[in-house]
Amino acid sequence: MLDIQIILDRLEKVRKSGKGYMACCPVHEDRSPSMGIEEKDNKILCHCFGCGAKGIEIVAALNLPPDVLFHDPLERIEDKHHQLNKKSDWDDFMLMMASDTLKQGKLLRHKDYKEVKQSLARREQRRLFGLPILSNMEIVL
Repeated sequence: MLDIQIILDRLEKVRKSGKGYMACCPVHEDRSPSMGIEEKDNKILCHCFGCGAKGIEIVAALNLPPDVLFHDPLERIEDKHHQLNKKSDWDDFMLMMASDTLKQGKLLRHKDYKEVKQSLARREQRRLFGLPILSNMEIVL
């Protein structure tokens, strides 16, 4: 479906920048353009330098299907560890935040402690299945 104009029409403060465009990110409350959009190799690449959002998150915030980012339709590759991999970024974020909180001498809230325990459990599952683990920080609770 690949039409960059569909995305640009739904964004605010769009301006030309180099080979692509800059615009306000729809994922977070952006007041000045912090998101880059570029068409390259039959794909539309989007990245917010403010919040770190990438293409799929951005088009979801615009109520568009992921197919608008690609020339060829998306094919779902069967991945028996899909749900486990899906949480990987969240787990790394939770572990990093918990580590920073503990280093500052603060205590974790009970709700956060439960999330961290779940993140550690999923990380261990990824390790057992031989799936990639993005960071190697170890946290002792």
